[in-house]
Order: sequence, then C-alpha cells, then structure tokens
Amino acid sequence: MTRGQLAVVAGLLVLATVLTVLTGIFDGRRRLVAAEGNDLRTGESAWVTASLHELTRERSAFAPGTKVFVNVDDGVRAVAVLAGHWTDVPLHDGHAPAGTTGEALVGADIEVSNDAISVDGTAYTVVGRLGLRAGSLLSDDVVIVDPSQFSDAPQRLLLDGPGSVRRYTTAFPGRSVEVISQGTDRRTNVDTVSPALVALSVLVVMLVTVIAGVLAGWWELRAATVRFRIGIRRLSCLRAAVGKVGRISAVTCAAALAAETATQALSGIEMHIAPAAVAMAAVSFTSAAAVLLYGSRQWSC
Repeated sequence: MTRGQLAVVAGLLVLATVLTVLTGIFDGRRRLVAAEGNDLRTGESAWVTASLHELTRERSAFAPGTKVFVNVDDGVRAVAVLAGHWTDVPLHDGHAPAGTTGEALVGADIEVSNDAISVDGTAYTVVGRLGLRAGSLLSDDVVIVDPSQFSDAPQRLLLDGPGSVRRYTTAFPGRSVEVISQGTDRRTNVDTVSPALVALSVLVVMLVTVIAGVLAGWWELRAATVRFRIGIRRLSCLRAAVGKVGRISAVTCAAALAAETATQALSGIEMHIAPAAVAMAAVSFTSAAAVLLYGSRQWSC
C-alpha cells in the first residue's frame, strides 16, 4: 500500500475504534442508570433464603459480579460480593468498594464525619457517594461491607448477578426463589431505545471494519501481484501481504484496548469493549486475507 492508501485504511479503522469506545461509554452509562433505577441491581435478581456461608461455599457456581444484600436497618444494607468485583456501581464521587470489611457507600444526603459513618456503633469508611448525581434515587441509602451483618443461619437475602437465578437453583436444588422483575421503570430511553442504538452502532463498526479490511486486502493484492509477476515466489508474496494486514489489525486492536483503559481511567465507567476490539481486529484481518487468497488464484492465468 502507498502512504495515501494506508492513511485511508488507518482512517477507517480509527473511525471504527472511536465508535467502539463511544458505544462502550454509552452502554456503560446506560448500565449505571439502570442500576440506579433498579436500586443497585444490575443482573438477574431474586430473593432467596440462605446464609452467606452457604453462598460463599458455592461461590464457584456464580458468575463474576454476583453479589448478595441483606437489610440491616431502614435504608442501610450490607453487601457481600460472591464472585469477581462489583463494578457497575452508580457513583458521583469516590470509587466502588474493594471488598474490604469496613468500607461504605452512602448517598448525598447522608451526613459523613471525617469520611466515615457509624452504623450500630461501628464506624465504616466512606469510599464512594451513591448516585450519578447528588440528587439521585439513592441519596438516602447506605451500603456497608461487613460479613458480620449476615446471620449464620439462613435468612432472606437479595441475590443479584448474571444468571443468578439459574445458578442458584443449580447450586441449591429445591430451594424457593422469588424472582424480581428486571424492568427499571420501563423508561423508553433506558429499556428500548438505548439497546437498539448500541446494536446499530455495533453493526456500523463491523461494516466500517469490513470495508477497511477489503480495501487493505485489495491494495496489498495489487502490490503482491506485481511482485509475483517479476518472479518472487507466490508464498513469499502472500506471506508479506498477509503479514502487513495482520500488523495493521493488531495495531487496531491494541489502540482500542489502550483507548478503553484511558477512557475508563478518566470517566470511571466500566466499558467492557475488549471483546469488541478483538472482534474488530479479527474481522479486518479476515476480510483482507479473504481478498488476498481469492485474488491470488488468478496469478497463474
């Protein structure tokens, strides 16, 4: 490829990367809005009767991000993360709890003294403020990290996480489960339009990536054809062309991952675009390689 052709391909891949990052930010923000509207529930939720010890013993059965809540007092809940980390927490200040006993998340209307609050005479360090804004649905809520708030005997707990109902019934067959509706409050912009926009954006990204791959493959095919005509072996021509488009795809993937890391550090929003970045690189490479392999069949003519 000439410099101009390389610039066109790079421009298309940069466009796809930017769209991927923006989609990740939008989708991450949507998840946080849904979590705030769903009282911090982010996955499939259900009321179950179990002890924290029983759930912890079966933690391998649950997906990353699964957590359990117990009501401690009016507006105060204790949380325990069964698997992975609690990342989809709507906060306007601070950060999500690391899982260390003694941490707390509080709403904007909760009075804090020296970055700490007291619950039943126990002090907890406030690490984050609940709600995407100070005046949120969670402004009067308190969430503490303290396993001692859970009873040793089975009690009514709120289980929340990806596929939590199915995983719970598999781990504890025969136990009753009260499934909670996943609807936030059926707001159109959260429940209908947003997922459609995310899906449309993904389609646009894949289309741009395919076009970039086809163009890269076509232009490399023309250069490889010239090299083949002057006597260079077919395999060497193809290896050089495929290697070049492979490097372009690898750089694209690395750029998308770097952009994700930087954006997460600046915005604090968990984006989850790593699979999309890998898929984008794979699509561009596959498209280019397909053009090269198909076009090289004509070289013997």
